[in-house]
Amino acid sequence: MTTHHVTLVHDNWPKKNPGYFASLAADPPSGFEFSHKTWDYYPGITGSREAPSLFHAIADVVAEVAEKHGVLLNDAGIEKPQEWMGREHNQQTVAHLLLMAVHRAAYCGLTVDDLTGFLRSTVSAHADAGKGSDAPVE
Repeated sequence: MTTHHVTLVHDNWPKKNPGYFASLAADPPSGFEFSHKTWDYYPGITGSREAPSLFHAIADVVAEVAEKHGVLLNDAGIEKPQEWMGREHNQQTVAHLLLMAVHRAAYCGLTVDDLTGFLRSTVSAHADAGKGSDAPVE
């Protein structure tokens, strides 16, 4: 296990009443601090989590916050995700895109089952992507 630095925010779309974050602000996950002005603007948390990978650390914290506080932190801090390719940010980018998808799906009538079904529908192409295929050369 490795300790990973994690920052997660709610991107304020749609804007939430500050009370939405009251429980999280009062009792953030262990090792995390809450701020209404993460990155000078967004309500969110910053801290460290031990996990096998950054992706797993983000997933663990997102699940804990959702279960304990009913808050979906929908942004893992990747601006313009299409521009971030490279070992350092790959897992953070994937987590960010999945959080965006989950958040926005609810506003257009899609369920988590719809999203997981969509991901599963790509399995046959998954083996043809990634390392050794179309991954960018670093």
